[in-house]
Amino acid sequence: FTHARQNISKYDDFKNKKEQRKQLINGLKNIKDSNDGVYVLVIGESQNKNHMSAYGYERKTTPWLDSVIGKENFFLFQNAYSCHAHTVPVLTYALTAKNQYNGLNLAEAVSLLEIAETSGFETVWLSNQVKYSAWDTPITVIATEANQQDWINHNVGETTVTNYYDIKLLEPLDKIQVASKTLIVIHLMGSHGAYEQRYPQDFSVFSNTGSVNAYDNSIAYTDKVLQLLFDKVNKIPNFKGLVYLSDHAEAVDEKLGHDASKFTWPMARIPLFIYLSKEYADENKDVILNLQAA
Repeated sequence: FTHARQNISKYDDFKNKKEQRKQLINGLKNIKDSNDGVYVLVIGESQNKNHMSAYGYERKTTPWLDSVIGKENFFLFQNAYSCHAHTVPVLTYALTAKNQYNGLNLAEAVSLLEIAETSGFETVWLSNQVKYSAWDTPITVIATEANQQDWINHNVGETTVTNYYDIKLLEPLDKIQVASKTLIVIHLMGSHGAYEQRYPQDFSVFSNTGSVNAYDNSIAYTDKVLQLLFDKVNKIPNFKGLVYLSDHAEAVDEKLGHDASKFTWPMARIPLFIYLSKEYADENKDVILNLQAA
């Protein structure tokens, strides 16, 4: 609780300057009005692309992702890296205008949710992360700007324990109110240690002995969750696209987790893929060309 209170206090400036940031957004000029549609951002956790068969790993850990590679308007990025090995700095930068290349104060950095809401979007945040903890609270400050929220992990403090597996997030997805413009953010627990806690034991694809086997089982389970999530959002009327990335990776083979004080590159080698609907592609041919070039 002490850490949570410290983090809340640290990010109070961000919360308190919300109106100031909204004035900044409203003052921006020449912003093209966005088209209607439902867009989904899925944030994974501690997923190393080198343990995914979609990226050449010898074990079949991502059968669904393997099956959609090469399909029209589906883009699997080969060289994506996280900007840090810890969730808070990564997502603080990913979800606001602040990044490692500018000197912008976080309190002045507009967030993705604020931009979306100013553009007329209904915003939704569904999470299996701990809402108030020693590590996640700064992200909670950003996430709680969403119009609709559901936090299925009811633990607090210094813990990574969950009440449910990530598949439980499909249930609140069925209950959200979808508008003509909607942004849905889904934050998974993914492959965060302890790995064996991230999937039902009867799901185990590989042996239940050893950290690498447990980690690979968690990767395979995330692939299954992503398949079910994709199938569900793809049926939402006017679904336009889905972006998936992991916050950071994990040095599982080196047994270092994602401790930035012992940084090694496997902690930053993340998966990233984008799927866009045919309707979106027909309306935004320049975006498709840019993604193909990248």
